[in-house]
Amino acid sequence: QLACPLDLGCHSVKNGDMIRLQHVNTKRFLHSHLHASPLSNQQEVSCYGDGSHESGDTGDNWRVEIDGNGQWKRSQPIRLQHIDTHKYLHSHAAHRYRNPIPGQQEVTCFAYKNNDNLWSAEEGIYYPPQK
Repeated sequence: QLACPLDLGCHSVKNGDMIRLQHVNTKRFLHSHLHASPLSNQQEVSCYGDGSHESGDTGDNWRVEIDGNGQWKRSQPIRLQHIDTHKYLHSHAAHRYRNPIPGQQEVTCFAYKNNDNLWSAEEGIYYPPQK
């Protein structure tokens, strides 16, 4: 989920913006680094940090790519490019876990743009644009 407390001066996310995605329950950040993933041997994606807003490192930073520029809107497909490695957040059905999370797809980073690295926000906390 994406959340932005009003006291942080929320703004619309635009094409080219750098963002960090934080898991609501664990407070860990979506993270990647130069390690091979367990199923596909692509670049591993994990969660990182100690739960504080200040924790983490540059491996938590992602650039938003929106076809046709503009602002990121609910249900609109986007790509997330990992800033440190320039690879794209990626997943597809060919790589599924068996245990301990049967049926869950592996999420990795991949060097090339394709339909398996298109994402959309369907649920979350949305704030109206500030004027």
